[in-house]
Amino acid sequence: MARIATYSRPRSIDEALELAEADRAVVVGGGVTLRARPVDAEADAVDLQSLGLDGIERIDDRTVRIGATATLQDIAESDALPQVLRSSARREQPSTLRHQATLGGLVATGSFDSELLAVLLVHDAVVSLVSRAGDEEVGLGELLRQLPLRAGRLVVSVTVSTSGLSTLARTARTGADRAIVAAAARRDGAGRRLLALCGVAAVPVLVESLDELAPPADFRGSSEYRRALAGVLSARVLKEVS
Repeated sequence: MARIATYSRPRSIDEALELAEADRAVVVGGGVTLRARPVDAEADAVDLQSLGLDGIERIDDRTVRIGATATLQDIAESDALPQVLRSSARREQPSTLRHQATLGGLVATGSFDSELLAVLLVHDAVVSLVSRAGDEEVGLGELLRQLPLRAGRLVVSVTVSTSGLSTLARTARTGADRAIVAAAARRDGAGRRLLALCGVAAVPVLVESLDELAPPADFRGSSEYRRALAGVLSARVLKEVS
């Protein structure tokens, strides 16, 4: 685990970018995890909490922008977001951590068993980033494949489409445990069906064919077990949004 050598709380994006370019810099929102970027034994923490990136706002009747430092509890309580997003945010961390853990940290960490990331994927999540090279927008699926984020590249918000019908099914050891495998599905306003899974790859993924899955194995389940769960849960959620 990295040891915090210095702590900075920048007051502007420009100041944050300058600090984040340092070799040992680790960007934090709520400070729940320092795993988003590999560092040596000592790390220089750059805290984004003072940048005003914690808002959740409707852009129009089908689109919502969530700031990078919005907490999981903020997402769980937001009436602007679909219920499946709110519910998955509530299960992402225990109550003691939901008030600290941020959306930006979740995206940058890319936990393979994150139900919220799977739900964001089917809601066409687009991540807004800033760097010295300029602003950019990247689909969440593409960004997860690029992790870890390179130095000096900051997540500032995530935009989601809220139209259509979405649902999630999960299997875990207990109701309060993190999912072994979870499947999220959505039928958007145009009738397109999207399916995303967590617990079956290095990061949550959008899926077109289950035949391509090669799930990792751990103490909670073998690769074969996870693949079987993916099939059962996918069929369930796709039926619910048909």
